[in-house]
Amino acid sequence: MERIPFTCTLDCGSRCELVACVENGRLVRIDTPAGRPDSTAMPRLVPCLRGRAHRRALNAPERLLHPMVHSGPRGAGSWAAASWDEALDVIATRLRETLAKDGAAAILHATGAGALSGRGISGAEASRRFFSFLGPVTGIDGNMSVHNVLRAHRWMVGRHLSGSDRATLLESRLIVLWGNNPAETQMGPNTAHFVAEARDRGARIVLVDPRYTDTGVLADEWIPLRPGTDAALAAAMAWVILSDGLEDAGFLGRCVSGLEDYRAYVLGEDGGDPRTPEWAEPITGVSAAAIRSLARRYATDRPAALLAGWGPQRTVSGEQSARALISLACLSGNVGLCGGGLGGYGGRSGSLFDLAPLPWGPYAPGRMLPPGSWAPAILGGRLEPPPRVLYVVASNLVNRSQESLACVAALAQVPFVVVQDPFFTPTARQADLVLPASMEMERADLVTSWGHDAHLFDSRQALAPAGEAKSDYWVMSRLAERLGIGQAYTRGRDEAAWLDEIRRSSPLPWDAAREAGILRCDPAPRVELADYRQNPDEHALSTRSGRIELSNPEALDVGLPLVAAYVPQKAPAPDYPLQLLTPHHKARSNSCLAANPWLQRVEPHAVWINPADAAPRNITEGVPVRVSAPGGVIRIRAYVTERIMPGVVSVAQGAWLLLGDGGIDEGGCANTLTATTLSPTGGPTTHSNWVQVEREDARP
Repeated sequence: MERIPFTCTLDCGSRCELVACVENGRLVRIDTPAGRPDSTAMPRLVPCLRGRAHRRALNAPERLLHPMVHSGPRGAGSWAAASWDEALDVIATRLRETLAKDGAAAILHATGAGALSGRGISGAEASRRFFSFLGPVTGIDGNMSVHNVLRAHRWMVGRHLSGSDRATLLESRLIVLWGNNPAETQMGPNTAHFVAEARDRGARIVLVDPRYTDTGVLADEWIPLRPGTDAALAAAMAWVILSDGLEDAGFLGRCVSGLEDYRAYVLGEDGGDPRTPEWAEPITGVSAAAIRSLARRYATDRPAALLAGWGPQRTVSGEQSARALISLACLSGNVGLCGGGLGGYGGRSGSLFDLAPLPWGPYAPGRMLPPGSWAPAILGGRLEPPPRVLYVVASNLVNRSQESLACVAALAQVPFVVVQDPFFTPTARQADLVLPASMEMERADLVTSWGHDAHLFDSRQALAPAGEAKSDYWVMSRLAERLGIGQAYTRGRDEAAWLDEIRRSSPLPWDAAREAGILRCDPAPRVELADYRQNPDEHALSTRSGRIELSNPEALDVGLPLVAAYVPQKAPAPDYPLQLLTPHHKARSNSCLAANPWLQRVEPHAVWINPADAAPRNITEGVPVRVSAPGGVIRIRAYVTERIMPGVVSVAQGAWLLLGDGGIDEGGCANTLTATTLSPTGGPTTHSNWVQVEREDARP
């Protein structure tokens, strides 16, 4: 039996090394490598149940094995197999005609994380290179995961990502997991491991979250917080720190600009109310006593790490949540300390492995649409020229976008839709032509570890692609040939040659990487902004002042306050009184693996609802319910639990849209319930939606 190393590239917040055990060209099982170094500071990358479930996904009877052509109405009609030549000829003809008649802007190219590699040639990398030779095509800009926090970091710190290595948590005396659930979403390799180790060493762990997540088992305290009120809680904590004289005046004086503006807001010197714990209690649902206790601990139990997840910033004022936590970290003086942190993203801001990416062609993308607004832009006729071709690679675009039913309607207005995917996803069902894509074990690639980049994977091809499935690069190179740009696109290289070219961009021990499947970088844990804290003049930031800026005039340009002030959400409509959360799910990665029956048995898809909300609705454990919002209705079962605070319900994202009778979503896609409202800078607002939950048999 041959043991071939490959990499799990799911977008879960990590990367893990796996071994395909292959016999006679058939996958027998998935294993882990033996003999790997393992230490507290650099633990092994042990795969979770999602990585183990790749065997079922690879051999799934529902996999796409041939190009498929659709006839009849979108979402209905029939499908027939086609040859690759037939399929590619049709696509090339439509692209050529569109370019000639309407120009490159009439081609909409959408990619996602379904074939995420990080440095190699799969998915987005291969297709972006192809479309960069056609002209300034339309794309989907922004980041569904972290748009708002990235904007906050650019304003305040002058760069996109700012966070220390996870191993620095071993020095923490206090860890505040603010909307962060590393037991289910890694947020950097082995984050839960380091949190557990820190607790064993005496650190206190506090979970601030509307839900008592699986990470709660690591916590000493759970503080339920109403979604969208993070900036209010942070302001009240800041009031305690400033009123008690607990701020780090030395750090603030040397390293921070704009403190007086934030101080004025917090203390009420701006003409508003002082942002006391009593002011925040009815807003946040957190008691004034708990606010005071957490604030004093955070300011005095140094070093203290505030690890923010990404859920808090997916709201209508998500930029404010991210700005508030950075402001709070600065007041406490935990920035630049080993075991502390900036209170923002929480991952490495650069790569330890300097690899050249797959180069683009001569054209940058032209018109860019925010990820939450592409469907309304099409439906509202706001695009000129309108999209004539939509080409989707490694993305379940309908499922992952806000207001999924509007996305279905938008696709119906695009004359020609192509989807490249291993499965008939909800997006593929709305296409005219679907191309079968290969999966991780069926292609080679170079993969960097997510969030830290402390590992580099030389992922080998373990199996021949199933059926007629092809790699993304193979598809794009054949399309390029048909459009007369084949040589320009490939430069005469196949995938192996491109990977060799990328390897040559960095003098790493590639023979060892090829043999083991992985390179491990084991430097001293990196402390973000440590050099800056020591000498802010020599290590000035890329902000106007060169300092961390708590006052941001850029925010005024988009209608936000100058500082990280709490911006109240709209009151719920009477028909939709419950606030919706759409967190990640332990048994899938976004919508990847959502149709895997092995994983569906691990934790069935359900709406979390507190007993206080369930009782008046006569909802009991496991009963079928309808969750409704202005944009759609889903059918799902109820999970009645005190693990979620009253007034809030939770439907995990990623379940596949499945339209049934009356347009009801029988699959329970969370985005059936979300609106296409954007944050002031164009970010997602999936946690600023309101719904109603009713028993299925309670309806007439």
